[in-house]
Amino acid sequence: MSDLTRPSGHWAIPRRLDDPERWLFWTLDEAAALMGPAVLGLAANQFVPGLVAGVLGWLALRRAKRGGGANVALHALYWFLPGFVLGLKAAPPSCMRRFAG
Repeated sequence: MSDLTRPSGHWAIPRRLDDPERWLFWTLDEAAALMGPAVLGLAANQFVPGLVAGVLGWLALRRAKRGGGANVALHALYWFLPGFVLGLKAAPPSCMRRFAG
């Protein structure tokens, strides 16, 4: 009962409701950054360079997430990729810096 709190009623409220989903020790985006290059390196018969690239990508992602929360990677994708990649319909294109009106 360590993850549940029982206030004054019979309802149990989880304390860690907003924690990100995890796979083993990593969040899903960190696991993808770590395992993606390693799997591609394994497929190309270059496992050690792929694993090194995965560890470097994981470290870079953790450093980026430390500065501004979990959505930093999504914000970076918005600014650096073309607009059709994310398919955002309500957001203006990132190339527009000034708006009239």
